Amino acid sequence: MAGKVYKMIPIETIRGCPFTCRFCNSPDQMAFYKGLGHSYYRKKRMDLVYNELKHFKDKHKVEYNYFWADTFLGMSKKELDEFCEMYSEINLPFWMQTRPETITEDNMTKLKKVGLHRISFGVEHGNEEFRARILDRRWKNKDIIEKLKIPKKLDIQFSTNNITGFPTETKKLAFDTIELNRHIDATNTSIYSFVPFHGTPLRKMCEDLGLINHETITKCLTAESQLNMPQYPPHEIEEVRKCFSMYVKFPKNRWKEIERAEKNDAEGNRIFAELKAEYLEKYMPKPDADPHGGIDFDELNNPNVCVPGSDAELSTETSYFKDEMN
Repeated sequence: MAGKVYKMIPIETIRGCPFTCRFCNSPDQMAFYKGLGHSYYRKKRMDLVYNELKHFKDKHKVEYNYFWADTFLGMSKKELDEFCEMYSEINLPFWMQTRPETITEDNMTKLKKVGLHRISFGVEHGNEEFRARILDRRWKNKDIIEKLKIPKKLDIQFSTNNITGFPTETKKLAFDTIELNRHIDATNTSIYSFVPFHGTPLRKMCEDLGLINHETITKCLTAESQLNMPQYPPHEIEEVRKCFSMYVKFPKNRWKEIERAEKNDAEGNRIFAELKAEYLEKYMPKPDADPHGGIDFDELNNPNVCVPGSDAELSTETSYFKDEMN
């Protein structure tokens, strides 16, 4: 996490999501559970969350928690205050993910006081009309930009998550996502190929458009797009993914170089390697100061350092976690 390796643990506070993004399985799950007279969206009691956190901190010496709720701030002000009161006793740095529209200066300030270290925000796409029509995400770009000034003001590190390769998308539309991210001063940005998972509304759309067979099993998030769209074929999607962070961070007078670096030939790869080295030097965040004993990456290859989770330290009673996130 931010250049350090910690003993980490994923903690669940919420199952499901109150939103209806069409690339996600939550809409279908909510409809299914509603038909059975139940709600898929459930929140764990704070005393149970506290018991888990305390157990992992005391027994397994966890140094960093990440809350893997789809939308961590899908909670009321009362629930937020309960969390902050509870977590003040845990006193460990933590990561969460949420949507830009769920944050305020008030809740960010409260969470930072009890250990909030990093946030991942789902931005997903930069074209407002396309985002609303295809993804069912209806916020305006200006509102996203304004909200994401809050963590910057409070010196909270954050990343933006984006997706490209949606059905009916074009490379030109993908550059709207680049443009939006250029107006957000995020610590990191990431972009993935759209994956048409079974059980999502966009999977059905892809099948109806003949972009994928019903029998086709989807691959992982980092794989090449499985949709062969003539207006935005897989190789173009990969070109955007390859150079996305460069387009976001470098000035536009460098875009011709970046466009050439998209190509996977000798010249393109040479330019990409040069731009990558420059990007890492200018724009890659430096590792944080260590708040709770994390290990520098350089120490991982030091034979005199006992890494948490290594064979030298693991026992049959203890489980340690190592993780590195954007």
